[in-house]
Amino acid sequence: MISLHNVEKRYPDGTIAVHGLSLEAPTGKLTVLVGPSGCGKTTTLRMINRLIPLSSGRIELDGTDTSHLKDVELRRQIGYVIQNAGLFPHRTALDNVAALPILLGAKRRSARAAAMELLERVGLNESHAHRYPWQLSGGQQQRVGVARALATDPPYLLMDEPFSAVDPIMRAQLQDEFLRLQREIGKTIVMVTHDIDEALKLGDQVAVLREGGHLAQLATPQELLERPGNAFVADFLGGGRGFRALQFADSDVSATVHAEQTVLLGEAPAAPGWEVVVDNAGAPLGWTDSRGPIRTEDIDVSGTIAVVNGDLRSLLDAALSSPTGRGLVVDGDGTFLGTVTIQEASDIAARHHRGIAA
Repeated sequence: MISLHNVEKRYPDGTIAVHGLSLEAPTGKLTVLVGPSGCGKTTTLRMINRLIPLSSGRIELDGTDTSHLKDVELRRQIGYVIQNAGLFPHRTALDNVAALPILLGAKRRSARAAAMELLERVGLNESHAHRYPWQLSGGQQQRVGVARALATDPPYLLMDEPFSAVDPIMRAQLQDEFLRLQREIGKTIVMVTHDIDEALKLGDQVAVLREGGHLAQLATPQELLERPGNAFVADFLGGGRGFRALQFADSDVSATVHAEQTVLLGEAPAAPGWEVVVDNAGAPLGWTDSRGPIRTEDIDVSGTIAVVNGDLRSLLDAALSSPTGRGLVVDGDGTFLGTVTIQEASDIAARHHRGIAA
């Protein structure tokens, strides 16, 4: 656990970047610090590993006051991932990851073998391992940065806007990959982001800070969306909170799913009207109302797809985005099961809302 007790950062000119901040980052969980520019997010993060000295207060790692630890002793316990990865440009990805273990006395061969395992764990292969940072995409560099931070197996991990420098598609992929990795490694993580949607997606708990480093609210993502603590938090979260909160509500709609006529790509529909185009494995590709043999360009791909035991937001979005008003539903393996109507998805969401209100 990382604990902050009345932590403050005051600069010589009297500016207070962080004011009386107290919070706990639970063991094995991901705590996200989010807020507008100037709220002290990165300052707080850097005070944890003492890159910035705190002016007053106390920071503890599992009950140990960090002021009692030497800088090297403290930072060996904490992995650190920054924006743009911050890799050594003259070293390959493999040697970037192996650098610190070797510096700390590990044998080169074992350190490089462990580094290769870490690179594979974050989704890179041997061909990536022997490339220099300039030969890797931004997303690949960030993966190397995560692997390097984990190279000494630190119990704590700090992440400063690690995915902000990549495009939206790659960012979503990195977020999903990191969530998968965190389920495996269970590190105690404090992460900074300016993106509230990223905070809601990744965080086990989210600390919303306001200017001057004041804590506005500390809560789970679902609690933030359903019960903002004050007007500042509500305004920072923005609109669509009710719809966004549905992503944290589970829904098993197997009893509600309706069968649909399906057609394979290249085949002709059996009857007039909308049919679901599926591939040879039974995964839905979209809808079509074409009469002839189905070509790729005949498929309407505007609708999203929901998993039968997934979240309510995905279910309602699948129905609302469908050209037919019937959302496509698949099982855990991606095989098409049937559809759910807008009305049915709305009724499920309404029952969930009544349960919250009660």
